[in-house]
Amino acid sequence: MNNNTLPQAHTRTKVRLDRPEDAEKFVKLLNSDGSTDKFILENFDGSFKVDARSVLGVIYASVEWAGETYLVNTSRDGVYPAGIREFYI
Repeated sequence: MNNNTLPQAHTRTKVRLDRPEDAEKFVKLLNSDGSTDKFILENFDGSFKVDARSVLGVIYASVEWAGETYLVNTSRDGVYPAGIREFYI
């Protein structure tokens, strides 16, 4: 990285997870993407976070932050697994 290039900030996208089956499918998709990228779920202002590769964490987020849940890629490459798009709002 040269001095004129700033590191890319993490990216996030709003997701909707209505049912426990959604949480299971969501986690399965993230865990089968083959990457070592770090994904978290956070509430609207980022003050609460959970591991997006954890079924328990995803279920918690879907209940506690219903309608205000964001998937964050903290590895700063801006890439999300293709199958996750069905959960985008």
